Amino acid sequence: MWPTDNPWPAMIVLVCLAMVFFGRFGAKQKSINLVIAFLCLLLAGGCFVLDYLVLTPSEQIVKNLYTLSNAVVRQDVPTTLSFFSGQARERENVRFAIERMKVQDDLRISDVSVSFRGEGSVAVSHFRANASITINIAGFIENVSYHPTRWELDWQREGTAWKIIRVHRLHPLTGKEVGFLSTQ
Repeated sequence: MWPTDNPWPAMIVLVCLAMVFFGRFGAKQKSINLVIAFLCLLLAGGCFVLDYLVLTPSEQIVKNLYTLSNAVVRQDVPTTLSFFSGQARERENVRFAIERMKVQDDLRISDVSVSFRGEGSVAVSHFRANASITINIAGFIENVSYHPTRWELDWQREGTAWKIIRVHRLHPLTGKEVGFLSTQ
């Protein structure tokens, strides 16, 4: 876990220290206590700014995940495929699915988690994606009012970007792997 993944513990400690030094200033009237208190508050603000400015690998993957989901809803094939590595086997399945299925605007991504393996060279994102979809195969259109899904995406850093190298579609309840285009 990166220190910038969650700035709140450091900020809380620094604000508590600031209160202690403000209290010491009130009791002893020594200006050094006031200087230290303001320094602690300044550092707490710095933690907040640092968290805003630094994007950790985990946060990059989560950001990519939401950008990818928006591209899928817009049926933007080039943008969607730009998140996939050239070596990903699922590229054609993704193209096929986007061209024949319309994910409605009610797409909700939840239960997002990111873990790393292989000394941080491969990341695995796990999430649930629930939405209404419309399927158009051979001119027959079927509306599915609500379709829960669960996914694991394997990501690998290629240059400065994280790219999807493998897609695992999981059963929403059991967690067992199901086919990419399965009706489950």
